[in-house]
Amino acid sequence: MGKSLTSAKTGDRFRFAMKRIHAGTAVLLAACASSVFAQCPVNDATPPATPLTYPKTSDRYAVQYRIGSGAWTNAQVYISDYGATDGSPYRQDSGYSLETSMSFVSIPASSKANVQMRVTKLFDTPFQPGDHVSARPSVKPILVDRQPDGTALISTETGANFDGEQFILWWNRGTDSAAVESLAFFLDPPYTPPVPGNNVLTVHSQADLNGDLSSYNTLNFEGYVVIGPAGATAFSVPGNIYTIFLGPNSWVQGKLRFGDPDDASQPRQIYGPGVLDVSRFDYESRACPGDQGYYALSSSHTPNALLNDFSIDGIVITDMNHAANDILFNSTVNNVKVLGWNGENAALRLGDHTSASNLFVRSGDDSLMMWGTYVTINNATVWQNYNGGVVNLGWSDNSHGDYGMIDGLYVVKTDWLTPTASSWTAIAPAPLPAPQPLQGQNNAVFASLMVPGTTFGTLKPPTFQNIFVEDPPQVLFSLKILPPICADTGMSCPSVALTDNPSELNLNIENLFSPASIVENSIGFQTLPAGYTQDGQTIATTTTLTGSMTIGMTNVLIELPEGIWLPLLGFDAAPVGKIGTNGAGVDVNYSLELP
Repeated sequence: MGKSLTSAKTGDRFRFAMKRIHAGTAVLLAACASSVFAQCPVNDATPPATPLTYPKTSDRYAVQYRIGSGAWTNAQVYISDYGATDGSPYRQDSGYSLETSMSFVSIPASSKANVQMRVTKLFDTPFQPGDHVSARPSVKPILVDRQPDGTALISTETGANFDGEQFILWWNRGTDSAAVESLAFFLDPPYTPPVPGNNVLTVHSQADLNGDLSSYNTLNFEGYVVIGPAGATAFSVPGNIYTIFLGPNSWVQGKLRFGDPDDASQPRQIYGPGVLDVSRFDYESRACPGDQGYYALSSSHTPNALLNDFSIDGIVITDMNHAANDILFNSTVNNVKVLGWNGENAALRLGDHTSASNLFVRSGDDSLMMWGTYVTINNATVWQNYNGGVVNLGWSDNSHGDYGMIDGLYVVKTDWLTPTASSWTAIAPAPLPAPQPLQGQNNAVFASLMVPGTTFGTLKPPTFQNIFVEDPPQVLFSLKILPPICADTGMSCPSVALTDNPSELNLNIENLFSPASIVENSIGFQTLPAGYTQDGQTIATTTTLTGSMTIGMTNVLIELPEGIWLPLLGFDAAPVGKIGTNGAGVDVNYSLELP
């Protein structure tokens, strides 16, 4: 009898994953990243005259915490200022001002504990009654009380299975508010550091990494560590290193780049509550080869860059100049926090047999990329910046989606400015190096940029359930099959047949609560106008792409501007849900199942 994938040895799983993605993953990565370096630098932002050097203590908030009836303890609150570093320079299309920031604080906790946090606002006046201080996700049991002295007292209980939790302090006051100057809380479970020994190297500086590391299998980063001469270098992790720990007070400037392990049967682990700071890399050079173009966690594996058999737990990745990680296979991600401000600062790329839980993402591009089979996400809190999808299903024809699951997605804020109107008409790409227009089709809570020939959810449709969106999104659904769209780094689009190449997309949405979207939602197949030309193919007459879509929507409730919640039941899909479809073979099934 053949062995199942879940019981196979790591080496067998690796070979299975390689076989599955050999033909397609390179296309997917090239379509969305900088696998082809055709335009370097990109020149679409304004670097700061004098970049900040992190870590920087927040000048916006101070935080104290206590567990149970213990003593109040001062917490270290960091801040990331938009536009202030080479990794996060100012872009005019962002809609953000140079006053925009995110402060964040990591607080150690444990299961079944009462955690209290006291926040002092350090700028302007203390919190006022009219600020309406609260917490997001607002549906979670997190209590916030404004105190007579103008501080905010926050309290919450961790569960028996506590393995990390994240939330945002929310308040409203004119142009100064949580939407501009935010504060994120990261509650961390205990992380046990590596036991000191001959095989553990404690790293306090770059000098500790310069020697012969062949006798070690573990790196323990402690304190402020600058990789390379200026924190703008990717450290090539030797194949004999299987564990990397980022200590509670560690701040590591640089990137981590992994080759194949010496022992393919041994998984690799990155864990701890420390910070990986990518702010010293050049955002304008993100499409360039070498360290500048690598992701924060990258792979040197060839022919396809992938991270196989990893456990990543607890770390903070901040101010990326590119995406957070090369695509993960057969891996687990827990309690990971990601901050990237600008376009192409995408977050978590999740491939076959990868699970992710207890996440916080604030991303300037796609936040949760479910690009494989058996991908599961539990308890994810997302703040989507001005670009990208909260959940992206794929950019090519090789994201299959089977057996996927999202259970608990909390969209605390979305900052999209586009699209301002829906469109089903494709715009042909200009001659390279100019990119094909995205038309804002990548901006949605659920977005598909998949192309003709896609087979998504054909074996077992994924289920996305228990979803809560705080504010009216620009677009809730942009589930489309459309021609390949090139990334704005100027590389060639993947080659697919535009006609006579049907697609199939199956997806179930359950228990979704969201205000009505601002722009009409799109589910269906894009139309190619007569004369549309791409990749040597010219469309003679106006043609709509073909295939089938079956989208189940169970218990999808939409909040109207008047505060009334209405379920989508088909007859109200257009006026209430603003659902628009295009093309033959689009089947959206609405139902309401009362408890």
